[in-house]
Amino acid sequence: MTKTELTELLKSLEVPINEGVPSDDNVEAETRICFWEYLWEPLVASSKEYNTNVTYQVSIISDMPRCEALLELKHKLNELDIHPSIQIEYDIETRRWHSYFPVEVLENV
Repeated sequence: MTKTELTELLKSLEVPINEGVPSDDNVEAETRICFWEYLWEPLVASSKEYNTNVTYQVSIISDMPRCEALLELKHKLNELDIHPSIQIEYDIETRRWHSYFPVEVLENV
């Protein structure tokens, strides 16, 4: 999967999406997605770097666990033979659910 494919997949869920810092406009949305890169792993062959495996965290913040966007994203990733382990936590202060998982993509960094 490439970053463009990941971005298009997230957009297909039709919920607010931000890369990096969430937008003030989206903070109160019933469901929103924020994703960011946190690991670059060079892919090397014959002592030359030819691509980079970039790991992104995908976070879904929602008013309820197992929200529609989370389930739809899980099914779409499974269809692409990507099966992330999804972690879920409840934020007492905001009374919202945070589901998150890593996704690796290829990027020419």
